[in-house]
Amino acid sequence: MAAAAEPLLENLVERELRRVQAFLAVLRQEKSLLEAANTEPLVALAEEKTRLAVELSQLCQAREAELTRLGLIPGKAGMNLWCESATAASRSSWQRLLEAAGEAKAVNDTNGKLIALRLQHNQRALAVLTAAADQATTYGPDGQQRLSSGGRSLGSA
Repeated sequence: MAAAAEPLLENLVERELRRVQAFLAVLRQEKSLLEAANTEPLVALAEEKTRLAVELSQLCQAREAELTRLGLIPGKAGMNLWCESATAASRSSWQRLLEAAGEAKAVNDTNGKLIALRLQHNQRALAVLTAAADQATTYGPDGQQRLSSGGRSLGSA
């Protein structure tokens, strides 16, 4: 491996680590908002998450391209080979990157479950409201109560 090439890969790993850590911070914030049922800030957070995901993808592609340029196979196997001759600091950064990515995956999975749970709750609430609207009591022209027989749903006006 050429000595001049190694700093580029070290730099890419460090940059990718910082982006994964930022992504993880956003995921943790998203989890807190979901747990608190505070959904208003989630739209802005989703935009930040998307931006970071794009950056992470670009950094990963650059790292893979650099591995190929160095004559190593892309992916984790190539990084493990690179680590055999990398500095202790570079190996540490790679290990921290793997750990942060694993944690990000776990938090993202949890957030997905929280979102699914919230969606299920909202669908149940909507079903109850829809059923109640279908059974709403109305008054006829004679002033007598009568149950609605369907009519228009809440969503049609």
